[in-house]
Amino acid sequence: MQDIPFVLSANLHGGEVVVTYPFDCTRDWAPQEDTPTADNAFFRWLATVYASTNLMMDFQSHNNIINGGAWHTVPGVSMNDFSYLHTNCFEVTVELSCDKFPHASELPFEWENNKESLLVYMEQVHRGIKGVVRDKLTRKGIPDAIIKVEDHDHDIRSGRGWRRRYHDDRNRQWVHIQVNVF
Repeated sequence: MQDIPFVLSANLHGGEVVVTYPFDCTRDWAPQEDTPTADNAFFRWLATVYASTNLMMDFQSHNNIINGGAWHTVPGVSMNDFSYLHTNCFEVTVELSCDKFPHASELPFEWENNKESLLVYMEQVHRGIKGVVRDKLTRKGIPDAIIKVEDHDHDIRSGRGWRRRYHDDRNRQWVHIQVNVF
């Protein structure tokens, strides 16, 4: 994931019916503590996109979306947290079914429950602005360029920038690019 710049991802589990988003870890390892990221509103929206098109997510509890740390704390760094902190990828965990190990005969049913959600979720990769900071002469990417978004506490340090936007995010923001030349 650090070599190939993923932008959007979902990891699929069984054993519950919920979509969780970062952070999954808490500072003091307290169980069930809300740990929002700088992109919390966008993560909530992404989770809602999946859950609202899923046939089994009944919106009884937390609208079937919840911050990972508020649901249960993951010791160490979860895949969601790693993706967000180290790769500029937005990743959620989708708990597909209450059955942790569904029988092969149940897989077509699970596919029907999740097909539309997966497709709609993947479409979200096209929202927002994206770009690569390139050298003017060589047109190659500048790997250490820092992309900063005004009033946003999550810089991109890879020189490849994707800033997702969702339907209620109509405010314009300035994007600053810092290139260190040694």
